[in-house]
Amino acid sequence: MNDPAQVSAEKKRPVFLTVLCVIAFVHVGLSIVIGLFGTLTTSNPTWFETSGILDLLVMGAQEFGLFFSLIMLILSIIAFFGIIQIWNQLKIGVWTFSIPMILFVLIPLISLPTTHWFFLIPNLIIIPGLIILFIWNYRKLD
Repeated sequence: MNDPAQVSAEKKRPVFLTVLCVIAFVHVGLSIVIGLFGTLTTSNPTWFETSGILDLLVMGAQEFGLFFSLIMLILSIIAFFGIIQIWNQLKIGVWTFSIPMILFVLIPLISLPTTHWFFLIPNLIIIPGLIILFIWNYRKLD
């Protein structure tokens, strides 16, 4: 059954790491949703004729194209698996999250004209912060 020595030997996830993972889940989850909308709307932009935030997603899809949306979607999905690994306290998750997220920031900076960089401001703030904080907690993982 449950051996008390075995239960106490299991490492508990620190609260700070739990909060970081939740923030990363939300950010990367939204990136996946935006990537899905971008991928769906590049072939037929009038499919999502709405007002408000979805218009921004449609506009972004028209500007950036299918290839760009697919790359960002794939990088977001890989990073999501990295967060799951960090949630399970595996060190490899820091790398599985960090490398795609660095590319997620660098590819648009390289490929987009400077007039479209305002789309990147949240990612330029949140992603480096998450990467630094995950690396800071690297030693607490198995």
